[in-house]
Amino acid sequence: MLSLIKFELKKMLTRRVAVAANAGAIVMLVAVMALNVMQARAEGNTGEILSGPEAIAHRREVAEARAGELTPERVAADIARYQEIAYERLNPEELAEMSDAAAYEAVAEAYDEATRLELYDPYYITLLKPWAVRGLEPYQYAFRVTPEMALDFYGALAASLQDSLDEGMGGEWVYSPAERAFWTEKEAGVAEPIGYGWSGGWDNILDCTAFLVFAIFAACVTVTPLFASEYREGTDAVLLSSLNGRGRLVAAKLAAAALYATALFAAGAAIVCGVSLAFYGAGGADLTIQNYALASPYNLTMAQAAALYIGIFYLVMLGMLALTLALSASTPSTLAIIVTDVVVLFVTGLLPSAGVGVLRHILTLFPMGLQSPFDMFAALFSYPVGPVVLDLIGMAALVYGALVAVGVPLALGRWCRHQVA
Repeated sequence: MLSLIKFELKKMLTRRVAVAANAGAIVMLVAVMALNVMQARAEGNTGEILSGPEAIAHRREVAEARAGELTPERVAADIARYQEIAYERLNPEELAEMSDAAAYEAVAEAYDEATRLELYDPYYITLLKPWAVRGLEPYQYAFRVTPEMALDFYGALAASLQDSLDEGMGGEWVYSPAERAFWTEKEAGVAEPIGYGWSGGWDNILDCTAFLVFAIFAACVTVTPLFASEYREGTDAVLLSSLNGRGRLVAAKLAAAALYATALFAAGAAIVCGVSLAFYGAGGADLTIQNYALASPYNLTMAQAAALYIGIFYLVMLGMLALTLALSASTPSTLAIIVTDVVVLFVTGLLPSAGVGVLRHILTLFPMGLQSPFDMFAALFSYPVGPVVLDLIGMAALVYGALVAVGVPLALGRWCRHQVA
């Protein structure tokens, strides 16, 4: 059996198209991650624009200076401090009446560069997030937060979740009572107080995991001829009439495909994680996912969220692999199979869904729809299946797990029942 698997691996990986696809995927991932580091930007303490590792180091320094647990007392004290800074020279009511552009200009004229940068410190923006007003700068609504409101920071977070459920994804979706209960219970399970600090490496893994779709596509291209080439080249007649042609051989083909795809995916994930942790640092692994998206109702650490997100894309890869193998066992046309993979992997991400909640929920389950970690962990995508409610994580796992459960037996059955002309 082992020799058969080795033989199938050699056949797959020595084809010129496979070599080009795999090399291209790895080169693409390395290039994307290198650009990710080099194109990092940050504004320095005196307003200068920093780039690359220098920008990352500055952002880490700023975040680490504010590190610690966000207790209600700390939140109230720091919001009061923000209000002192913001309204020392400007009237808050007047700022609230301005457009965001006019307010920005007023602040730029009234304060020096260091003060202006402090007003846009991500730490303060995080603290004010439960009371944020869309389309306004933080100093345009910060004055509305009273000391009593600030002390109820976690109550305001819980209330903002209810507001999001009432809003229904911008009017696109009406949450059922079961869905509301699901999200309310999940949010109630978040440990308090949450921590704040630098988790840049884990943030970057979340932001860049979607690029693993290049490795997924390369895997699909490589396994496409696994059965189809036997039909096209006429070797199916010999293989199917052999002693192990309908048993051990097909098992070896499937095992070779799974082993190869897993190795390629692991290499891609290693590039994404390695570059992220090497340049952004591994610190903050134990901070909660709220450090990335404050509105998230999940009780996960940054490391757990990153591992879970990569795991979802691994399931996507297995599902796409199963679909490709099923098609390969059904048709000799490798071009038709690759076109199908391109449509499922990429084209579905180009389809408009704004304003149609059901369509948006469906398209989000396709590989390109899963590219946003915010959608995965904070956008409150839920799927009521009878009395059960699944979140986007659970539904994606169900869909791609089902694709594996259906695709692999289908590939096996199609090959074994194939009638040679």
